[in-house]
Amino acid sequence: MTITNGHLVELDYTLRVQDGDVVESSQEEGPLQYLHGNGEIPERLEKALDGLDTGAELELTLAPEEAFGEYDLEALTTVPRAEFPADAELEQDQWIQVEVQLEDAEDADEGEDGYELEMRVVEVNDESVVLDANHPLAGKTITYTVKVRESHEASETELAGRHVHGPDCEH
Repeated sequence: MTITNGHLVELDYTLRVQDGDVVESSQEEGPLQYLHGNGEIPERLEKALDGLDTGAELELTLAPEEAFGEYDLEALTTVPRAEFPADAELEQDQWIQVEVQLEDAEDADEGEDGYELEMRVVEVNDESVVLDANHPLAGKTITYTVKVRESHEASETELAGRHVHGPDCEH
């Protein structure tokens, strides 16, 4: 069936960075499933898939600004080591959940004073921990190679029980 807005689409895919290294693929992760027209995958990829039929294949290279954004140095932060539990085992390149507290009441929604954010540990020493909130593929040119496995109008049941991808999703 032809891919149009409101369709649940399933893709076999391979995601490579500019040097050709495979970052992710459906062989390891399983097929990618997304709701077409909902902004769950990079916009340019979604536009390229629009109107394709089951079985169609596509290869598309995306610049950083079209994919996961430019690398943002302001997304690096240094946190005093004392703010982590003494027994916390922190290692370089480990991903951790960090509770971010909102300082300004105007920034807080009703009853919310913070949120969780996944960050990568860049450096650990006795005094501090350097964390990076950039997406792992930020600043990188990537290439998607995809094959459309399936496309059908999403049912209410499918919409209710599925994972919704957002800007922080890793694929």
